[in-house]
Amino acid sequence: MREIMTLADKVNQYIDDHKPWVIAKEDNSDDKLQAVCSMGINCFRLLMLYLKPVLPVMAEKAEAFLNIETMHWHDADIALTNHKINKFKPLMTRIEKESIEAMIEDSKEDLEATPNETVVTGPLADDPIADEISFEDFMKVDLRIAKIVKAEHVVGADKLLQLTLDIGGETRNVFAGIKSAYAPEELEGKLTVMVANLAPRKMRFGLSEGMVLAAGPGGKDLFILHPEDGAVPGMKVK
Repeated sequence: MREIMTLADKVNQYIDDHKPWVIAKEDNSDDKLQAVCSMGINCFRLLMLYLKPVLPVMAEKAEAFLNIETMHWHDADIALTNHKINKFKPLMTRIEKESIEAMIEDSKEDLEATPNETVVTGPLADDPIADEISFEDFMKVDLRIAKIVKAEHVVGADKLLQLTLDIGGETRNVFAGIKSAYAPEELEGKLTVMVANLAPRKMRFGLSEGMVLAAGPGGKDLFILHPEDGAVPGMKVK
């Protein structure tokens, strides 16, 4: 492509040096004018032949303008002489700087409008995603498989169940706000996932030593997380 552009520059320089628009105004210059224009037309034809593989549509328009059959590589050895061409029609429209700038601005407006046009429904609408954190921040959270060895009601608490969790050789006491969704007997013996390195929290009912993970908006729509079969207490969740 670089070589073709170099040839195009040379053709452009030839036309600029001979200035056919000036020759056209001179007396008795028809032969000279035709020679310069014929050279320019043949150079144009060769350039379009070279560009045909990458600009097939433009090449087809050039063939129509030149009034010739479909161009092939061997046509490069043949010059157009004693040949009538058709009335010229622009092969493409120049793209002005103002048009490019307008398209860029339109694109910016479309990008700005897109978020407003997207309607988020369901859980993401009710509970939007929290602020972004780094990978390093996430890696500080230690999630472990835990077995609920005991679950019981908490006297005086409307939402809490007291869970005794086995995390593989260590037992943790956790108060979880899942009473509205689970009866204690439904939980005992089940595996779940807990945040094991959460700082202990002193509550009115005792010390809570972690947090179990559950999904859902609340009330009866709470779903404690259960790992697949094969997971064992103490396993790190990655």
